[in-house]
Amino acid sequence: MKRAIIFYNGNLSDFRNAKQYIKKTDYIICADGGAKHALELSIKPDIIIGDFDSLSKQEQKKFSEEQIAYVKYKTEKDETDSELALQYALDKGFKTIFLFGILGSRIDHMLTNIFALDYLLSVKAAVTIIEGNQEIRLIRNKIKLQGKKGDLVSIIPFKSDAKKVTTKNLKYPLKNADLKFGYSRGISNVLEKDTAEISLASGSLLVIHTNV
Repeated sequence: MKRAIIFYNGNLSDFRNAKQYIKKTDYIICADGGAKHALELSIKPDIIIGDFDSLSKQEQKKFSEEQIAYVKYKTEKDETDSELALQYALDKGFKTIFLFGILGSRIDHMLTNIFALDYLLSVKAAVTIIEGNQEIRLIRNKIKLQGKKGDLVSIIPFKSDAKKVTTKNLKYPLKNADLKFGYSRGISNVLEKDTAEISLASGSLLVIHTNV
């Protein structure tokens, strides 16, 4: 199954790093001004979705000339452009999704985009947020990370406590440990090998892998 790449209209701190994740077969969705990121990366969007308040008339004209498909919504709507783009990917049947550009000056948008991972996990979508040299995922059972020795790994309880957390190949090991929601015990662990494993019995964990 093809993967979906979604560009949100937030910051994209490392363009070179972003491009290495994207394959020629990926389906490119841009949430309104996220199309600017695709432009800068010389990537042609398959579709642009939103109210187009973040794209100039000149930019809209350029995309129109290139015959890029778009879905335009009214400015006054219940969903953000990011949410509309994400729902479009799900409606098209994509289950592997990479999100770029979630950070920016609007903390409300950023938090909503991160909280959306909970819903995405419930519909069995494998979603990875890419921000610079960081990969962000939400898990409810287990994950195997691929990286290199010295990479940073933070595991953060999401919504509630995470029960019986166990790690393998991390500098500060956990074995059937309970991590309390709102506390920092799982922050800044370190890969001791090129792979690591994290599992939990109940709850959910935000896993942030920083390539150093």
